[in-house]
Amino acid sequence: ILDGLNLLLEKRFDRVSIQTDSIEAVNIIQDGSSRNSNSTLIRRIFQVLNMFKQWKIQHLPREENSIADNLAKSACTRSLGLRLFEYPPLLI
Repeated sequence: ILDGLNLLLEKRFDRVSIQTDSIEAVNIIQDGSSRNSNSTLIRRIFQVLNMFKQWKIQHLPREENSIADNLAKSACTRSLGLRLFEYPPLLI
């Protein structure tokens, strides 16, 4: 999540929508008290999120997001380097 946020900042986006299959990540990020977390990673994610005009995060079960799942699998099997999709592909 942090790497993706930093990439979006570099591209000068001011709004972000995060979808993840990790319910734990969603709960931690949505919980405002986590800003006082002992985790450096969580604190850094909040610092970066505060740089956006608007952001939201939601849980999306892996079964319901086959495009992201296929993209992740293709990244593991090929050395494509870092790729940014402004609009998600409809098919893989």
